[in-house]
Amino acid sequence: MRISVPASSANLGPGFDCLALALDIRLEATIEWPTDKVKLHDFDDPLDWWRSAVEPNTNYSGTLLDFSIDHVGEPNLLATSFVKAILRAGPEYYLPKELRCKVSSGITIAQGLGSSAAATVAGAAAAELWRKGEADKQLVFKDAIEIEGHPDNAAAATFGGLQAALHYGNEMRASTVKMHESLKVALCVPRETLKENTHATRSWLPEQLKRKEAVTNQRALLTLLWGLRNGEGKAIAAGFEDRLHVPHRKSMIAGYEDIVHSAVEAGAYGATISGAGGSMIAIGAGDMTPVAQAMAEAYKRHGMDATGLTPKIDQKGLVVEKL
Repeated sequence: MRISVPASSANLGPGFDCLALALDIRLEATIEWPTDKVKLHDFDDPLDWWRSAVEPNTNYSGTLLDFSIDHVGEPNLLATSFVKAILRAGPEYYLPKELRCKVSSGITIAQGLGSSAAATVAGAAAAELWRKGEADKQLVFKDAIEIEGHPDNAAAATFGGLQAALHYGNEMRASTVKMHESLKVALCVPRETLKENTHATRSWLPEQLKRKEAVTNQRALLTLLWGLRNGEGKAIAAGFEDRLHVPHRKSMIAGYEDIVHSAVEAGAYGATISGAGGSMIAIGAGDMTPVAQAMAEAYKRHGMDATGLTPKIDQKGLVVEKL
């Protein structure tokens, strides 16, 4: 079977941990297994299963090739998510005797584009296929949250489009947010990855906000959602004014203010950090190529090589095809 999962840009200004946009840059995995099964408890360690069943039978390409070379001997996130999803399924932890994978990705790793969420959703979908022969998106979404803990990225990666991660009691749900058809995006992805991972950058964020800042952030989020729904550029620009995470993360992006200014001058409504960074995302209408180029030139002025991209907004999310 072939599993395909889009990239995602989370947080989106004041939408910290609750808003993400799926982008048509994809991780694709072709997976097959024999009918022979083994039990996980027959192994001393789940890594033993990975070393015998997965590692010898996995090929990487795209952005994952160099990453796999640099992390040789470490279990890939797709296989790890596969096992964790199986563990959540019930007392009999049957696994395939072999898991043969060809995994290719165009999603830059560790740059705020949801590469981890894409691999996690792919692994959870594979587990559902192994157990039931089909991958129910709601169950995949639930598995992905339990495994990785980022419901915003998981929602966009699973369902596509602009997704809000909602909290119903103890349950997380994904809700599609209408986005005006005129809106398009531009990305700028620096060549060097961040030295800090997402978990580390969270430690920079304040535990509390002053009441005025909290209210300002709530108002900004509502303004942003209204602007995205109606294609209203001024509202999108105002809505990107965050008080929670952007002020504390922007210092890791050299020339942040220049990049934002350059994007707007080139025609974007607004620009902000994608995910935890260091990529930037801009939203506008019409041809976004000049915006992507302007952001790349701004990065370069501050000593960073970066690539401008204009991916489409993905509307499909997780796609599973039986071969």
